[in-house]
Amino acid sequence: MASVVPVCNGDLTVDLTGVLRCSVDWQTIATPAFFDFSQIDPAVMGQAVGAGFFIGGMALASAWGMRQIYNVIMGK
Repeated sequence: MASVVPVCNGDLTVDLTGVLRCSVDWQTIATPAFFDFSQIDPAVMGQAVGAGFFIGGMALASAWGMRQIYNVIMGK
């Protein structure tokens, strides 16, 4: 559901009661709807989370393996 925002292409003035007045007719422009979590497909979200864990896990496994090789070389 898109909402609209009023726009004044002329001069804005404030009258004595504090109401904004436009020198020309007010116009409206459509604005995009805010993000809604119900728009997310659960399967796609699961794939994204799984890919993140896989990439992070591979980085940790590589670092652990390199540390083990370093320890063997240094005799620790």
